[in-house]
Amino acid sequence: MTKTSLIAAAVIWLGVCGVSLAQQSSTVPATQPDRETLEKELAERLSGARLVGFYMADGQEGPPKHDSYTLRKVEKREGDKWLFTAVLSYGQQSMALPLQIPIYWAGDTPIISVTNFNIMGMGSYTARVMLYKDHYAGTWSSTTHGGYLWGKIEKSEEKATTRSSEPGKPKDSDKN
Repeated sequence: MTKTSLIAAAVIWLGVCGVSLAQQSSTVPATQPDRETLEKELAERLSGARLVGFYMADGQEGPPKHDSYTLRKVEKREGDKWLFTAVLSYGQQSMALPLQIPIYWAGDTPIISVTNFNIMGMGSYTARVMLYKDHYAGTWSSTTHGGYLWGKIEKSEEKATTRSSEPGKPKDSDKN
């Protein structure tokens, strides 16, 4: 085989491999939605949702514990800041609390990232929570302990108010 025919064979082989690779990669989307579209989809997915899942504290023995978070509304603010209107429940009491939380993006995946984030009456927390489609997973810590959390993002049945206008009637949030 001459040097010229060897080069020609290599070019043909690379061409065939290139066509094969191009055909395989055609099943992968060439582009992802732009950031504005991703942010709009995230706000829609999280508004009126419950994050329902589990958590485990570092060193915890036994099965994971059930956990849930109710979100009334989530909306994009300036820069990486988002306003979460979260419903916090303590026994029979609940209240909607606005929380300004940063969300950063790893490609098409939003990540909640807070460091020493103070939640009124609950303390200071650090967390990294990845949200992908209808799932979430991450780590959290406070000044005394930390651990892991994971679960599903589901649409909530919660109504728009936290207080009933009728005495003796349970609040809508008491149904959660």
